[in-house]
Amino acid sequence: MGQLQELKSQLEAVGFEIIAIAPDPPEKLAEVRDRVGLDFTLLSDVEFEVAKAYGVAFMNNRRRALPVPSVFVIAPNRKIQFQYINPNYRERIDSDVLMSMARAVARDFEIGR
Repeated sequence: MGQLQELKSQLEAVGFEIIAIAPDPPEKLAEVRDRVGLDFTLLSDVEFEVAKAYGVAFMNNRRRALPVPSVFVIAPNRKIQFQYINPNYRERIDSDVLMSMARAVARDFEIGR
C-alpha cells in the first residue's frame, strides 16, 4: 500500500482515486493507515465478499480464504479497463506500468479534463 501512497498525487493528477480493500478488520486497517501514513480510502473486506466478487480470493491448504494482491483500473463506465493480479504477494505491479495504464484509460475516457 505504500507504493500506492507514493503514486497517489500522480494518479489524482490524471483523474483517479485510490480505494484499497483489505481482509483485515477496520481497527487493524486504522492502525496500518496511521503507521504507514496512508491518506486514501482503505476499506475492510473481512468476509471476502469483494475479493470473491472480483475473483481474487482463494482457499489455502488450511481451507481458509486468502486474498490475491490485485490492482484494478476502473473507468467512469464502471468497467474494469486494466487488472494486475499476482498470487505472489512479494511481487507488486511496476509503478510505471500502472501509471501508463492509468494515463491510457484517462485519455480514452477523457478523465481529469
